Amino acid sequence: MQTHLRIAGLAMVLTTSLALAETSPTKAEAILVLSDTDMVPTVYETGELGPLNAEHRDTLSIITSPLNEAPLVTAIEISNSTYGPPGALDLSPDGLYAFVAETFRQRPEGATRLEELPQGDTIRSVSLDGARATIVDSVRIGTQPQAIEVSPSGDLIAAITVDPGRELAFVPLKDGRFGPVASFSLQLEPSTGFIPLKSTWIQWHPSGRYIAVNLVDRNQVAFYEVVRGQDGTVSAIHPWGNRVHTNKFPFVGRFSPDGRYYVTSDVQWGVDTDGFYGVREGILTTVRLANVGARGDTARHTVPHITLGGWGAETVAFSPDGRFLVTSNLRGTGKPKGSRDWTEQASLSLYELDSETGRLTLHGEWPISGVLPQGLAFDRGGRRVFVGVNRYRNESTSPGGAVEVWRITEEGRPALVATQDRFRLPPGVHTIVGR
Repeated sequence: MQTHLRIAGLAMVLTTSLALAETSPTKAEAILVLSDTDMVPTVYETGELGPLNAEHRDTLSIITSPLNEAPLVTAIEISNSTYGPPGALDLSPDGLYAFVAETFRQRPEGATRLEELPQGDTIRSVSLDGARATIVDSVRIGTQPQAIEVSPSGDLIAAITVDPGRELAFVPLKDGRFGPVASFSLQLEPSTGFIPLKSTWIQWHPSGRYIAVNLVDRNQVAFYEVVRGQDGTVSAIHPWGNRVHTNKFPFVGRFSPDGRYYVTSDVQWGVDTDGFYGVREGILTTVRLANVGARGDTARHTVPHITLGGWGAETVAFSPDGRFLVTSNLRGTGKPKGSRDWTEQASLSLYELDSETGRLTLHGEWPISGVLPQGLAFDRGGRRVFVGVNRYRNESTSPGGAVEVWRITEEGRPALVATQDRFRLPPGVHTIVGR
């Protein structure tokens, strides 16, 4: 399959077939992708936004049946930002709705620098049931939502924001519509001053009873039980077990599909490093979780293993069976050319999780030609990986972003292998989810 697709307009079908026309898009496998066209890869180093893009606006792209011979690509314009972790997008379990968080709003006229972007505070609901995606609802969730995730039951979104004393936010869902927002404090002692953000990441435990919150300013992950009233709204949150010390700056994390482990990617950033992002190695910390339902002293989370991670591993994804874990590593691709830490290529790393011990075995690291690869999603079979690429270096063709298809081979030692398949999308690809 050769897939070199271009988006020429929003909400436009680019490739069609009779077979796809007879298949409901909500039942077919699909990959959803966010693109932010304002922030170029060097923005974190220079503060300079990219030039205005006459061809593209911020976009949600929907790739239906991505592994078939005739995939279908549609798109809708929707405000989003690559600022922060790749957690601004999620799906309802039935695949009928997507939810997009707006960390920064669209640039005002004449704005050329990151600090000129107005802060966002909104989540929007997008209906995917029909020929065209449409925005059906919105809700103000809190200042600069860093990451959002839909509960396993599909009736509640959890979000982490930067609002002091109300960092955690929950909003009920029904048929793609939002209910009233409930906000809570993380109940933490004052910040260490390591970084102004308390947290960048939130994840639901597969049981739907707990959430994990990565505390980047104190190198910890905290777990909370979410208490809901009879009407389904969140009435309280309670710490579940002990907070766990990770390594430095646990930017993102993922629960294993069986809910026994939580793995953080500790990127080693901070004000005490060269240029904040100056460390070339990361750490993966594995947390073994207490049993579901455990309370008091029996709710004890422990660290059975740590291992060396990639450089700037901003995205982590488990295969559906929980056997493999993939990270996409930015390396120095976002540095200005001429910088000491500039690199031509980024990379992908493949690990295997021992479900009994929690140990992660590194099988290898492979170069990828894209700049700032963010966003990973496995296919349903668990042996294809969709990799987001912000853009390609030395390419002037439009559009500039992409999703590449890689596969896991198991002939001998497991490995990641690039395929020839890719989907060309608007520049600034940064978050991917699959259904």
